[in-house]
Amino acid sequence: MKKNIVTVSLIIIILVVCFLFFSSSFSKYQTNGVGQVDSNVAFYLLKPGYMTNQIKLSSLSPSNDPYVYTFSVSNTDGTNRSEVDLSYVVKIITTTNIPLRYELYMNENYLSSGATNLININNTVIAADEDGTYFQTFTMDSVNMYYNANKTDNYTLLVYYDDEVKNSKYQDTIEGIRIDIDSEQIIE
Repeated sequence: MKKNIVTVSLIIIILVVCFLFFSSSFSKYQTNGVGQVDSNVAFYLLKPGYMTNQIKLSSLSPSNDPYVYTFSVSNTDGTNRSEVDLSYVVKIITTTNIPLRYELYMNENYLSSGATNLININNTVIAADEDGTYFQTFTMDSVNMYYNANKTDNYTLLVYYDDEVKNSKYQDTIEGIRIDIDSEQIIE
């Protein structure tokens, strides 16, 4: 009987020690943070053609800070370089499910006071496709890349979901962005 009491007491002491040790080794704190989405996409223009890539905006919530996405367009993949002079046009095509604002910057920090937003409202078209889904298309000016030197243009796309447009009807709504690059050989 004494042996059982000692055994039970020993087990209880071991459990208490284990509980105290393990409970102090795990964090009891919780933190929340706001991150920025960074979708690095690279387009390599080694020959004339058409390329596209999509960005799904599935977890947007209203914020005063923009969601930031980056992509680049280059005439080299690190090994090969285009053998002809090329010009390319960037198109940003978005769905119109949520009232978002967009800004696009090339080769500059968007936080700089002199940064130039490439999205021009005059080059924006909103139209329905054959299924009746409305898309907004932003078309940028043509950019040249010459074959005799490596060149990479770095773009920063800012997506604003302003706090002022908070509305429960946008809950669980998915917005999509497609980036199209259309390049052609420069013929003089």
